[in-house]
Amino acid sequence: MKEETSCSNISLNALFVLGMIFATACGGDHSANHDREEFPAAPVTVQTVQSETVPVFEEVVGTVRPRQEAQVSAKVSGRVLSIEAVPGKRVKAGETLARIDAEELNASRERAKAALEQAERDLERFEKLKQSGAATQSELEQAEARQRMAAATLKEAETVADNTAVTAPFDGVVTRKLMEPGDFAAPGRPLFSMEDSSLLRLQIAVAESLAGEIKIGDAFRVRVEGAGGADVEGRVSEVAPSADVGSRTFSIKLDLPANEALRAGQFGRAFLPRGDRRALRVPESAVIARGQMDYVFVAADDGVARLRIVRTGEARDGAVEILAGLDGGEAVVTDPPAELRDGQPLSIK
Repeated sequence: MKEETSCSNISLNALFVLGMIFATACGGDHSANHDREEFPAAPVTVQTVQSETVPVFEEVVGTVRPRQEAQVSAKVSGRVLSIEAVPGKRVKAGETLARIDAEELNASRERAKAALEQAERDLERFEKLKQSGAATQSELEQAEARQRMAAATLKEAETVADNTAVTAPFDGVVTRKLMEPGDFAAPGRPLFSMEDSSLLRLQIAVAESLAGEIKIGDAFRVRVEGAGGADVEGRVSEVAPSADVGSRTFSIKLDLPANEALRAGQFGRAFLPRGDRRALRVPESAVIARGQMDYVFVAADDGVARLRIVRTGEARDGAVEILAGLDGGEAVVTDPPAELRDGQPLSIK
C-alpha cells in the first residue's frame, strides 16, 4: 500500500512539472506576439538583390610626383654671395635665386675689354699703313684676326660674368635650399631643388604581366587618399621601355587632373582592369555600420524586418559589394529608418 502511494506521488510531480513547462511556453509565445504587436508597421522601400557582372581591378600603389622637377646649380665656380629664395617660395622662370661672387670674373671681363680696345687700335693703325704701303696685306690680316679673337674673348667673359646670377629654369616652387652664403658653388653642385606642382602625375611600378597591355593615352581610375579619397582619372603619359632589374617591374606615369588638394609626395592607387566577375551589390544606404560590424535589414517572407550581419567589399558608384551574409533573390531595405528594429513589421512602399 505504501509503495502504491509513492508511485502516485511521483506521477503527480511529473504532471506538475510538465504543466509548468507548458504554461511557460504559452506565456512566452503570448509575450512575443504582444511585443510584435507593439511595433507599428514601418513604411520602407526594398530592393531584390541580384547577382551582376562587376569589373575586376588590379590595385597598384604609387607616389604623386611633379611632372617637372630640377636640381638648380650654378654655371660658374665661386663663393655664394647671397641667397634670394627660400623653400616654399613660388618663382617665375628667369627669376634670380642666388648670386655668386663675381670679382675674379669681372676682372677677366675688364682684361678682355682692354685687349679688344688694343686690338681695334692696332687694326686701325695697320689699315692706314696698308694704304700708305708701309704694311703688307698679311700684316693687315693678322691685325684683323687679333681683333676678332679679342672680341670673342670679351663676349665669352661677359657671358660667364652674367652667369653669376643663378636663375629659376621654369615657373615653380623652391622645395629645398642646399647651400648658404659663403659656401663654395660649382657647376654640378645643386643649390636648390625646384618642382612645378601645377602638373602632377602618379608614378607606379607595374608587374611585367600587366605592363604589356598598357599604352600611352590609356585612362585608369586613380585614388589619392590625402586628396579626400575621391577617384580621378589618370592618363598614361610615359611607359618605361625596360623593366627594373631588381623588382622586374615597369615604371609607368599617369598624368592627373588639376586639383588643389593634390600634393607631391602623396600616396596613391591606380586600378588597372583585369576582366570581370559576378557579385552581389546593394545600395550604400542599405548598409548599417555599428562598430566593426556591418548589417542590413532583410524583408523576410513573413513581412517583418530581419537584421542580418554581412561582410562588405568595395564601395563604388553608390553601391557596396556583399561578400557574405546575403543570397541572390533576397530583398533588402534600401534606406532603413533609424528607429527600425529587428522583427518589426514592414509596410513596403
